Amino acid sequence: MKQFKKYLRWTWITLILITVTFFLIYPDSLTAECLKTLLHDNSSLILIVFIALSCIRALFFLPSTLFVLMGTVLYPVDPVFVLIVSMIGILIGATLVYKAAAILTPEQLFKGKNLTRMEGVRRKMDKYGFSIVLLWSFFPAVPTDLICYVAGTIKMTFWKFIFAVFLGEIILVSIYIWTGKSIIELLF
Repeated sequence: MKQFKKYLRWTWITLILITVTFFLIYPDSLTAECLKTLLHDNSSLILIVFIALSCIRALFFLPSTLFVLMGTVLYPVDPVFVLIVSMIGILIGATLVYKAAAILTPEQLFKGKNLTRMEGVRRKMDKYGFSIVLLWSFFPAVPTDLICYVAGTIKMTFWKFIFAVFLGEIILVSIYIWTGKSIIELLF
């Protein structure tokens, strides 16, 4: 796990350095007009990348909010499309994290007090699992992937779990998309 974190950190640093270097060498290529042309000329590739990233982002514990907002900016005239792609990505990501809980046990990830807290969460999930997952999925300040992991570790019924995630996230994602669409329309 430490090796993975180290690799991920160096990947981020490398990407940042490449971007800064590119900007310093070609400052005119990152203007709004150039970016607009790039998006227009590569719309099919961008669509494929958007869908793929929306589906695999949970493996890297990246918040879905970033991808929902990115979709809203890329496709402001098609909010239903953004909602469908975002929800598919969220549900695939939730499933991947739920299933990953069988591989990465709490004992491997947590130690001491955190493991004790995990046990408390586990007891509450056994009793109020659906409601907790539903509310957690709707609340924007907490990572949904964490509750997906917890639901997987306690072996919550998959269909009950995924339905709770769906209900919580569809409300939140809809708010993000239509609010973002309204802001974009006001600005442009």
